[in-house]
Amino acid sequence: MNRLLSSRVFSAPVLRRVPGRCLACSAAMISALAASPASCAAFSAAADTSGGYSSQVLSQIMRVWRQPAGAAGSALIELRIEPSGTLADCAVLQPSPSPAADAALCAAAQNAGPYPYTPFGAESRVSLAVVYGSGDPTAPQAAPAPTYAETLRQAISPHVVVPHGLSGSWTTVVQLDVWADGTIRDCRITRPSGNAGVDEAVMNAIRTPGVISAPPEHTEQRVMLSFTLSAR
Repeated sequence: MNRLLSSRVFSAPVLRRVPGRCLACSAAMISALAASPASCAAFSAAADTSGGYSSQVLSQIMRVWRQPAGAAGSALIELRIEPSGTLADCAVLQPSPSPAADAALCAAAQNAGPYPYTPFGAESRVSLAVVYGSGDPTAPQAAPAPTYAETLRQAISPHVVVPHGLSGSWTTVVQLDVWADGTIRDCRITRPSGNAGVDEAVMNAIRTPGVISAPPEHTEQRVMLSFTLSAR
């Protein structure tokens, strides 16, 4: 049976990507989080702003993270992610008074993978500033708002028509440059699947009228979408 198996996404504001590490920036986020009024959540976190990729990593971690009882204080965590999205390392750069909580957060980061392909096919370092809270660690967390790339993926996926007779699994990675009004500036395959029919099916779906919405805050966006088609 033919089916669209999965897709991966990440996005970055065009001309606004901040390369390299941003540890000072993340330390400032810890201060801001600690100074903010307590919320109903037991845990607060922020990611550095390296083109939006870090926010997606944080969103995945928050889906599986549960704060251990007794956790307190703040910490700065750095993740090293390979181009394939595999977590290579989780380091605690600034530990909290609750080392067990820091270790549990790294375990959650491991369980949350694999992550989206890293921007521009290079190893990515993601800094996470966390503040442990006094709320109920077992309370369900609100689902994170979908990213622009995820919104596009959800709109495009139903229009991908799996080629007749397809067998095996094939992955196509596409780069989209989208103007602030939702007009496609450029669309190209950055990693072909090796199957021309699969690549064409993905491109045809992207060109479907109405599937590309305007980016949030009317900011030009560069979006990478990875679609995997499989058939048994």
